[in-house]
Amino acid sequence: MNIQGLQKIVRRTRIQRNAVLAAGCILLAVNALLGVRFYTQTNQVVLVPTSVSDGMVARGAIDKRYIEALALDAVYGLYNASPASLDYGRAIIERIASVSERNNLLRHYDDVATDIRERDISTVFFPRQIEHSIDNLEVVVEGNLQTYLNTVLISVEPRRVLLSFVAEAGSVRLFRVSRLEMES
Repeated sequence: MNIQGLQKIVRRTRIQRNAVLAAGCILLAVNALLGVRFYTQTNQVVLVPTSVSDGMVARGAIDKRYIEALALDAVYGLYNASPASLDYGRAIIERIASVSERNNLLRHYDDVATDIRERDISTVFFPRQIEHSIDNLEVVVEGNLQTYLNTVLISVEPRRVLLSFVAEAGSVRLFRVSRLEMES
């Protein structure tokens, strides 16, 4: 082997070593940036309402568990909302609303949805207590409504919601949603 050939091999090896070191530094920098991004990123969880199928009224008897599930489904559809989940909530109300009140309920939902989109907020409802009046086809759901701006909690307010139902065409349908004043 001559010295010039050996020097070429050494230079080539240095270039290869430097290229591997440069690639390693780039990979290390990319991993550090990904770590910073992961550490500073905030996540937001959107709770999706349950899915209750249409129930039937058999011989005039209404199942207490069914009307409770329907009431919770309506409350979750109304109050567990973010700009990304508004279409799902509207579909819930459209599916369970009575024929005579569907337009009014959807109009009210659309007004609230417009407000949520414009202010870019999310709301989450946590039910604490459910009261039934099966004879009157009414359910009162009491809980806390939390409002978030991005992922920052901006308000927590207790809320009581009265859901009135009507027996219609062999099933139970949502007739009216009313906000009740909290008892002191």
